[in-house]
Amino acid sequence: EVHKNLFRLSVPVLGLTLLSHLGMFVNLGWLAVLSDEHNLPEIFRLVSLIVGVLAATFTGLLSAVYIYANQAYGRKDHVNASHLINYGFGLCLVLGLCVSVFGDLLSQQLLSVFGVDEIIKLQAKKYLNVLWVGYIFILLNIYSSLLSKMAGDTSMMVRFQIVSFVVDMICTPLLILLATRYHFNVVQATAVAMLIACCSGLLVLLRDFRNFPYRIGIAFWPARGFTENHAMFKLAVAETINGFSLNFSFFLFFIVISYYEASTIVAVTSAQYVMGFFHSLLVGMVAALIPFTAQNIGAKNLSNIKVGVQWMCKKVLLVALAIGAFTIIFAPYLIDRLAVNPAQAANVLSYIRISSLPWAFLIASFPYIFAVVGMGDTKGTMLLTFWSMYLSNLL
Repeated sequence: EVHKNLFRLSVPVLGLTLLSHLGMFVNLGWLAVLSDEHNLPEIFRLVSLIVGVLAATFTGLLSAVYIYANQAYGRKDHVNASHLINYGFGLCLVLGLCVSVFGDLLSQQLLSVFGVDEIIKLQAKKYLNVLWVGYIFILLNIYSSLLSKMAGDTSMMVRFQIVSFVVDMICTPLLILLATRYHFNVVQATAVAMLIACCSGLLVLLRDFRNFPYRIGIAFWPARGFTENHAMFKLAVAETINGFSLNFSFFLFFIVISYYEASTIVAVTSAQYVMGFFHSLLVGMVAALIPFTAQNIGAKNLSNIKVGVQWMCKKVLLVALAIGAFTIIFAPYLIDRLAVNPAQAANVLSYIRISSLPWAFLIASFPYIFAVVGMGDTKGTMLLTFWSMYLSNLL
């Protein structure tokens, strides 16, 4: 049943990730058509870099709690599984507040290190000002959707994602038109629409949690009798270092290229929108291995993990190689659809063609990375981070 269970959980995640990216591209289209804003890819890339660095600094503990909740769920330790889940909700409130406060204090300084036009920084800052206000709801949304994966309830995932998508598709053009008419900032209007969609999806999830295996509540302290608290906090430190290292490496990379000619960051950002679309699809699908591995570790079904990881690795490698070949062949058409400036199209094309096939092997490594994370292996995750985020980047 290993293949069947992974396939049953992965395919809906693949479709929902596709829906999420479709919404992102549609919203960029609305902004381009209904407003006079330019440099949209660069604005939102800066936003994602700032949010990524700050969120990774604080949310390592939440990741560790989710993994250990899955392990307790797998070994049918219902008391600790229930408490850990509710502890996760308490952490969402505390950590979401920390990200919001520090984001508001530091985002201006973090944006100032990029060598891009000041207008781009200003628009990114305005978007972030709205985002920090509602970041707690974003974190609650992410954590709640992870719990639906933990329970293996694909129908719950589908309902919340579709509701979020529909609300976003209605609110974004409406708020952009209202902002244009009444002279508000249209970039901030899209941030408000995103938060409304996020809260709508969260309400659907909270309603569906009535059928969840455990009673949902909020706890601000770990269980006293939970013997794995020390190991969980040790994993939290490793996850914090891993997440921060990953996002900080992207942050440093874009700082460097932002000081080259303006076309460089535009070319890289546009290329990464193309590859990032496929990357998110496959990584979202492979991420089903985290709760799968954690629950099988809890149940001591190690053979299931080996079978599941090897099966997932083979499948995603074949798919990623096919996607890599597709993007190399059809890159000119994809670039044209993104309305890339013809003067920058050659650089975008080169970036995609150089990175597509190596990217396929990167994707094939994710089943093993996520399995290591799901096992709660702090040494393994630290070793992976040391190699991929430091030695490889130095090379």
